[in-house]
Amino acid sequence: MYSNISPKETYSNEFATFFDLSSVSQNNVGCLSQFYIKEEYRQYGVGSILFEMSMKWLEQFDDVEDYFIFVSNGNHNALEFYKRKGFLVSHDILDGFITVLRNSQK
Repeated sequence: MYSNISPKETYSNEFATFFDLSSVSQNNVGCLSQFYIKEEYRQYGVGSILFEMSMKWLEQFDDVEDYFIFVSNGNHNALEFYKRKGFLVSHDILDGFITVLRNSQK
């Protein structure tokens, strides 16, 4: 699991624009990525514990109100997991290869 706080401009470059920068009021955004649980360890709550730890870390930054997760096409289990955790599908990027999920603390 990897979580980071980055300037929102980091997510707009010649490769892709990951979200509408004007929709983010603060200069920084929080992102959770590289979050994988081996299949044989799923359904034991490990993912939920790690997710909550990550979100707790991200939420300690007062200058961050928007959190994003990027899920690869076809990863339905991850998509449903994040939706259960309060994230909403925002849009697709890279011709549908990545689904962007968003949770705002406003």
